[in-house]
Amino acid sequence: MKFSCSKDELMNALNICQKAVSNKTSNPLLEGILFKTYDQTLLLRSTNLEIGIETIIDADVAIDGEIVIKSSLIGELIRKLSGSEVFIETNSKNQVKIDCLMSNFTIKGLEADEYPQFPEVIDDYSFSVDADVLKDLIRGTIFAVAVIENIPVLTGVKVEISEDNINLIAMDGYRLAFRTAKLMNALEEPNSVIIPSKSLSEIAKVIAAYSGEIVVKFSKNQIFFEMDRIQFTSRLLEGDFIDYKQIIPSEKTSHVKINRKLLIESSERAALLAREGKNNLIKLDFNQEQLILTSNAAEIGDVFEVIPIINEGEAIKIAFNSKYLIEALKAIEEEDLIINMTTSVGPGVLLPQEGSEFVYLILPVRVAE
Repeated sequence: MKFSCSKDELMNALNICQKAVSNKTSNPLLEGILFKTYDQTLLLRSTNLEIGIETIIDADVAIDGEIVIKSSLIGELIRKLSGSEVFIETNSKNQVKIDCLMSNFTIKGLEADEYPQFPEVIDDYSFSVDADVLKDLIRGTIFAVAVIENIPVLTGVKVEISEDNINLIAMDGYRLAFRTAKLMNALEEPNSVIIPSKSLSEIAKVIAAYSGEIVVKFSKNQIFFEMDRIQFTSRLLEGDFIDYKQIIPSEKTSHVKINRKLLIESSERAALLAREGKNNLIKLDFNQEQLILTSNAAEIGDVFEVIPIINEGEAIKIAFNSKYLIEALKAIEEEDLIINMTTSVGPGVLLPQEGSEFVYLILPVRVAE
């Protein structure tokens, strides 16, 4: 193999591929990135057997070939080069010679014959979504997935497709996050899959600087995200997701309109003391025109804050885990929002004033009067 390419383009491709490299493995091939040249292009591939990434860049190829190079080594080496063009050549002993300006390196590569193949793209079902929309959907739900794997499907995010809508749902037994948005194309048949949260976290990093259309294809066990010259694939979780629609209350006794910024600022201040307490909780006393927010920690102090509200229902006292409340509030962009409640032991439901683009549900913490 012998080729040259832009150092910046190679570095960008390496940064993308490194997101799928395995950090804990007994297989040295999975610690590496596959380099493959063909048709005046350089293909880079990485996988940890859960997710996989392929990306291609333009290259001036003199000799086609392929080799696996340790990800951490090649990434740091290319990053520290000062030239604009990189020349890479391999020999029959899998030695990789790298030249850039006055810098010359020779490192050891690995045979590529047994490197895992990229899964065949099977588009049993496909749709297109705007990258910025997908970023918002992921950001607005992924924090609510379960960390403990006693219910495996809850470690993933459910993706529902229906007509021209896409819904993402995450829940961990204490809270629920629901976001919905429009697709770029309408579909006739509804479908749904469960994507591991780790995979969604990595795809969010891959598309962080990307704007434009993303084509999503999936089969029974695998999902693919395609954009420009990048392909990202992940296995899917099997099992039945909890019927989240049955969890969201249809009735309410308290209907509160509140300014999100005021509530999040007060909650963050109260959380400073709440974290020192045993339950990390903040108490909220909703009256007709004001919310009294309190928290305390023994031997440290207490917080007392008042926020103006409009309560069209009954007064209610309720307590929430401060972390859960703050994370939900940070996922919302609207200036004002609605909080619906039924009783002090029933869930609090955060909704937009108009529309249905999000629902956040938080179970309360029982506290003694």
